[in-house]
Amino acid sequence: MTENTNHESGVAVTLSILILSAMLAIALGSSAIILREIRFARESNFYVRAFFAADSGIEKVLTNRNNPSSIANTQLENGAVFRVTVVQSGTDGCSADNFCIESIGEYQGTKRAIEVNY
Repeated sequence: MTENTNHESGVAVTLSILILSAMLAIALGSSAIILREIRFARESNFYVRAFFAADSGIEKVLTNRNNPSSIANTQLENGAVFRVTVVQSGTDGCSADNFCIESIGEYQGTKRAIEVNY
């Protein structure tokens, strides 16, 4: 009869479980960081489109200076929307020479605003 004198039989299994657990923790942590960065990159594109939509609203008003209040809400080809508010000088706290323009651009729920005193 042979007697089992090897008392180290569970060390390899325990060590491999610890190493695999550490690798799993690193993989989960890395994936959380990567997913957050992907979401930020996608939303930063939304910020840019919303800003340029607001800029388009300002440009429309400045192009049509004779009748600036005729421009209100406009949807652009890329799906962005701008809303323009024009206030005449001397009203509602507008201290500009001619008028104050506020343009709010929106794209996919992200809003950016530009205000110009003209």
